[in-house]
Amino acid sequence: MTAEIAILNKSAIVLAADSAVTIGQGNSAKIFNTANKIFEISDQSSIGLMIFNNLDFMGLPLEVLAKEFRRKHGAKAFATVDDCRHAFISFLDTEVESTPRDINRHFQMFAYDVLTTVSSRYDQALQVHIMQTRKVLVSKFNGVLKGVLQDAIKEYEALDNAVWYGNTRLNDNRKKLIDELFPTVFPNVQLTQQCKRLAHRLVALAICKNTASTNYTGLVFAGFGEAELCPTLVHIEIDGILDGRLKHIERAIVNIGRHGPEAEIIGFAQDDMVQSFVNGVDPQLRQYSQTLIREAIGRTASLILGPIIKDQRKLNTALRKLVPDLDDLANRLKEKRDEFTESNYTKDVKDMVRMMPKEEMANLAESLIDITSLKRKVTRDRETVGGEVDVAVISRSEGMVWVKRKHYFPAELNSRFFSRTGPK
Repeated sequence: MTAEIAILNKSAIVLAADSAVTIGQGNSAKIFNTANKIFEISDQSSIGLMIFNNLDFMGLPLEVLAKEFRRKHGAKAFATVDDCRHAFISFLDTEVESTPRDINRHFQMFAYDVLTTVSSRYDQALQVHIMQTRKVLVSKFNGVLKGVLQDAIKEYEALDNAVWYGNTRLNDNRKKLIDELFPTVFPNVQLTQQCKRLAHRLVALAICKNTASTNYTGLVFAGFGEAELCPTLVHIEIDGILDGRLKHIERAIVNIGRHGPEAEIIGFAQDDMVQSFVNGVDPQLRQYSQTLIREAIGRTASLILGPIIKDQRKLNTALRKLVPDLDDLANRLKEKRDEFTESNYTKDVKDMVRMMPKEEMANLAESLIDITSLKRKVTRDRETVGGEVDVAVISRSEGMVWVKRKHYFPAELNSRFFSRTGPK
């Protein structure tokens, strides 16, 4: 994992990222504090790219691909940051060659991610089934799995289709790759043909829906296009080549200017400390408080109606009828809480950022990454944020300027490198 941040006002945008990268999964995972996550991708336009989560694309390091894009397309002046985003997506989709091995491996990783979620639900449903029937009948396992797969399919069907794709049919090779995963994902059940077809349908839906797997890559394009006086940020997620096309999902576009926000602070990946700083409350505590509010409202209704309606069945019926009203009350209380947070915390921070000089924006960005790393260090969380913090400031007049940047080699011993490449 990682922690990254973008801070914008009308004069500049600051990008900051830690250097931690996690290799592997589970207890065997290793964390290295040497990854590069911020790149300048245009020689003519003041635009930078920040990446997080999966730092590879179809078996190739995105660091290599970002620099290759700049080598091939960096001489082009982009009218907007979004134009640069589209050019980079087109570059990954059409100019980066993927081998059949990498395509099949990535497809299996995607399918495995989808099916392991179902596997967890299946394990829980099976435990419930065994407790209810007090029997362990292998012949019933497929029936339990069938119900879980059908529920998951309904959830995916309710999601919006991705703009980039709409096909939900898999060829025989893709189905075979999915079938190879069944002994690992569902080790205790021999899937029937019906369950296999449902699993194929589920993976096909996951491909074409507007949702990403846990192996996604976050891409943040930020800076100034030639037609933009104020900075723009475009946040998307890509999920590799699936069924012949690059899956990408638009997450946010932020345009700083007269008609939009005048300042913004946005955290990416592990952004809990950024949210705490901006909103004045930890996001997990914020979510937990909303759960408590809803439970308290429901409990209060039960305590009021209990002495009035003695019959338990009639009481339960009355409480069910009240659910929409109780939910509406909980949502109104949430809105009041958010209004208080906005006016007493968030607005003050953004008002300060709106007038903040570039140097102070850079200091703030680095400090927020450092405090996220410190929290991981002094709590029981794994230290998935750490290493040196890279900080870049992008302005329309100066372009992209490094405030802090690590190198894997001593700069004083490599003057010829900088004479060849310049400071970028």
